[in-house]
Amino acid sequence: MLWAQIWAGERVVGRGLPLPGQWVSALLSEPCLAHLPGSDRSHCPVPLQSLGPAAQRGLLHHNTPFSPPPLQVLLNSVCHTEELFLSWFHGMLSSDQDYQVTWYASWSPCAHCAGLVADFLATHTNVSLIIFAARLYYSWDPDYRQGLRRMNKEGAKVLIMNYKEFQYCWDNFVFNYGRPWLPCWGRLDENYQFLVTELEEILRDPMVRMYQKTFYYHFNNRPILSYRNDTWLCFEVETNKDSNSPVPLCSGVFRNQGDSKTPCHAEDCFLTWFQDMLSSDQDYQVTWYTSWSPCPECAGLVADFLATHTNVSLTIFAARLYYGQDPDYQQGLRRLNKEGAKVVRIMYYEEFEHCWAKFVYNHGKPWVANNNKLKKNYQFLVTKLEEILR
Repeated sequence: MLWAQIWAGERVVGRGLPLPGQWVSALLSEPCLAHLPGSDRSHCPVPLQSLGPAAQRGLLHHNTPFSPPPLQVLLNSVCHTEELFLSWFHGMLSSDQDYQVTWYASWSPCAHCAGLVADFLATHTNVSLIIFAARLYYSWDPDYRQGLRRMNKEGAKVLIMNYKEFQYCWDNFVFNYGRPWLPCWGRLDENYQFLVTELEEILRDPMVRMYQKTFYYHFNNRPILSYRNDTWLCFEVETNKDSNSPVPLCSGVFRNQGDSKTPCHAEDCFLTWFQDMLSSDQDYQVTWYTSWSPCPECAGLVADFLATHTNVSLTIFAARLYYGQDPDYQQGLRRLNKEGAKVVRIMYYEEFEHCWAKFVYNHGKPWVANNNKLKKNYQFLVTKLEEILR
């Protein structure tokens, strides 16, 4: 079966939803459900949002034919829901439109489907994807873990479903007959925390690049900006083990992981990942380009890291100062400065252009300043930072 609710403007042109019993069996959040009826990798509710006038919503179930007007989907062999969606979605894409897609899946993608999703995102940079999974599929298997990391590197944001997401699915994808959603299994909070921790461990590796829209949205030097709750961190690591001049070692992009209850800030993500590659007989020069300066907790983590790893030097360029008026945040920056970090330099034209060239899927387009007060904002932030670090 393949269920779909398809919107064209404000008009519903196709709809199909599961019954409550089917939905419940498919979306239980127990980490292991090997013998539960309906626990195959089958259900994937898919709300799709477009920046244009149309939005569509539906639910997919693998390996069964369905043809909601005006779509025609014919399947004669086993086809996972992720592949089903990509095959259908590919036919409606427009190159001059940006799309935000959200999946709610009973299982995280298998290794094969993760590869398909990663390839799709790499070749369709006008599509962003968020995946909420009820459970992690074979999370102990290296191939499946690598699949999740590869999707993450291509920009897919993978998260675990919690109360809010289960409620949303019940309201939008289930024939619920007006009944409220109630968890029919125990330990939802405990299972959620377990799965979030497991996922964070899997996704430690950085992304390669970010999308143009993401860069313009987050890397903006207006001193005060609303709704920029995530921090994005672009990094470059150089080493001079075998020569006097630094040699590039690696680069990439980190962003906040986890939800507001169990966050892992971008700085912490980098340090956790970087710790595993350090060698005591090698010196490292690390450069960060961040959308926000570090919060007090992250500033403390970085300062402690630099104090115990004297073979690492760090330069931080920040697009904006995070709570620059708050004494605790100011003290964090001063502590970082005392530990030898060149903190914090403010990003200017040269740094924005470098990040655009190095860390953005720019398709050969030049970076264009996204506000007409970049120089004025830069001078204001530099003055403020000098006051903090005196």
